[in-house]
Amino acid sequence: MPVLKKNCSAEFLDDGQYSKNGILRYERIFGHTFVSTGGLATTQEFTKRLALKPGMKVLDIGCGTGGSAFFLARKFGVHVLGVDLSSNMLSIAEDHKLEMEPEVQERESFKKLDATKATFPDEHFDLMYSRDAIMHIAEKEKLYSNIFKWLKPGGQVLVSEYIHGKNHPNHPQEYIDYIIDRGYQLLTASDYGDVLKKVGFTDVHAEDITGDFVEVLKKEMTKFRGMKDEFIQEFSEKDYNDLMGGWEIKVVRCNAGDQGWGLFRAVKPGNSS
Repeated sequence: MPVLKKNCSAEFLDDGQYSKNGILRYERIFGHTFVSTGGLATTQEFTKRLALKPGMKVLDIGCGTGGSAFFLARKFGVHVLGVDLSSNMLSIAEDHKLEMEPEVQERESFKKLDATKATFPDEHFDLMYSRDAIMHIAEKEKLYSNIFKWLKPGGQVLVSEYIHGKNHPNHPQEYIDYIIDRGYQLLTASDYGDVLKKVGFTDVHAEDITGDFVEVLKKEMTKFRGMKDEFIQEFSEKDYNDLMGGWEIKVVRCNAGDQGWGLFRAVKPGNSS
């Protein structure tokens, strides 16, 4: 299956899928401050799996407009560094930060940073968290090798990602074109889990949650239809049709076995302090 084998640039993201208009459109579906599937609801569900204590340090890779970072800081009392390549995402995240209560603002920072080129002290973070973002990065083994070093012993990984479905590698051209257009660098769920194991993580859970993805997409479409007139007034009918069409084709791809969604958890061996 021919796909691009390079990481997405900041310009590619800001000028394409993550233009400011595109981001604000996404927030209308996912919810205020969120640009990942399911918004607050999936964030609450996924983070039930985390063992976090106040004062711990979290690295949020591909933090988007800050939704998960704000939630983690508020819910668990942790300090979150959100990094993203998209200047548009970070600009909106900083605006949202001003809306937050002072104690959340104090625990929150955002930085424009290429995660594949980042340097952090060894054993610095307690959690690396990412929602539907590392799928833009080709060099996953290199990135996770660095994350392994940055995490403290006992440190956790929690990541959701688009993945290849059961048809891989026998996908139709429409799907291949979509992957190339978005600059996605996807793996199957099992291959993703193998990357985590290869760099040293243990207690690796690589779940294919495509069924959950489809259900969330359907709920989001129902919600979106209910705000059609309001959305068109704020944006445009073309914006509405583009987004609705995008959600509908995702469901088709998932049901056909091409596209999917994965949830990945892992632990760095050792005892946390």
